[in-house]
Amino acid sequence: MSSADSKHAFALTLKRWFNSNGWPQKITDDFAKDEGILAPNGPWASQICSALKADFHPRVEFFIALARFNQFVADQDLRSIQGSKLRDRLKEAKPLVDDAGNLYGATEFFALFAGLMQPPRRFAASGAPTQEELDALVQKNQSKFREWALSEMMSRSEAWEILKTQLNKDDRVEPEHLPVIQEKLAGLARLTPGDIPKDWWPDCPVSQALERLSA
Repeated sequence: MSSADSKHAFALTLKRWFNSNGWPQKITDDFAKDEGILAPNGPWASQICSALKADFHPRVEFFIALARFNQFVADQDLRSIQGSKLRDRLKEAKPLVDDAGNLYGATEFFALFAGLMQPPRRFAASGAPTQEELDALVQKNQSKFREWALSEMMSRSEAWEILKTQLNKDDRVEPEHLPVIQEKLAGLARLTPGDIPKDWWPDCPVSQALERLSA
């Protein structure tokens, strides 16, 4: 595997891991800056952003920091977290593990970045998402939608109109997509791999719009 290929594999694995947990890109930055954590080496949002673009030349501290975050997710001891939104995002989240269920540490994150090991099969570059991945994505988007509407004291119809405005700003979203998105968010139909445009995975425009609105 070439250096470029391994960086893309690393980026895709991070994207799919984050998406599987419904996390924004800045989740590790929020973690590092939380008053109960104050991690000196991040991982910072700028590092994750570069990593997800496969344009990254990290120092060893990045992999150590990412491993610490992954261990924290695995342990699920959230008592030290001061931010309630961060705590909710980390609660019941899944750490990154290999195909045998072994937790990724600094060595594994570096090996994946350097092309010395393959990504977990569930996050590998296989094209379309699995039905299991889509079910999890829809469930998380539905939860985000309800929580955001409740926090703003809005009805579902009011929240949908605002979300629709955000979605219309995304070039990937066509007018005919909106009724389908509304139907899936309402739980009236199941989203299948055949329903989702190729450029909606793993970067789902609905997830991204909800993250912006609830930030």
